Amino acid sequence: MATMIALFAGLAVLVTGLAVYLHRRPGGPTENLDGVLAEQERLAGLRALRSSYSSIAMHSSHGLTTDDLGRYHR
Repeated sequence: MATMIALFAGLAVLVTGLAVYLHRRPGGPTENLDGVLAEQERLAGLRALRSSYSSIAMHSSHGLTTDDLGRYHR
């Protein structure tokens, strides 16, 4: 019984420690203009990829966009 209590206490300490670590880690908003511009560019690229390779786009086409055709069919 003492082993089970120790096991659950250890798991509780581990979960609490991970929660505190994840809450305190740096990952907030970007501080300077260069970082903001890079982040906006990355997000714009991700939006373009999501629209190009969406489920509807993949099921209604052959799977390669016209940009990819030059890369794979030379």
